[in-house]
Amino acid sequence: MEIIEYTLPANWASALINDDYTGLEDEEEKQLLDFLEKTVEERGYGHWSLNDNEPLFYKFHDARPYGVLAADCLKFEWVKMK
Repeated sequence: MEIIEYTLPANWASALINDDYTGLEDEEEKQLLDFLEKTVEERGYGHWSLNDNEPLFYKFHDARPYGVLAADCLKFEWVKMK
């Protein structure tokens, strides 16, 4: 098992953990899907887990390259099964 930690927007939590995208605006969903396509899907089968309970405000985080500006973020783990 390999664990990769990401700092990501807190409002992505439901989509990542529960596969429930209903709380996201269209642009937010596109940003999340772009992130998943370019970072996680190429790494193979795995699942998300939440590694944080309190969001903190971050200017720089792992979703920034996908157009997400400063945001309240949580620490997530991608648990990759080998």
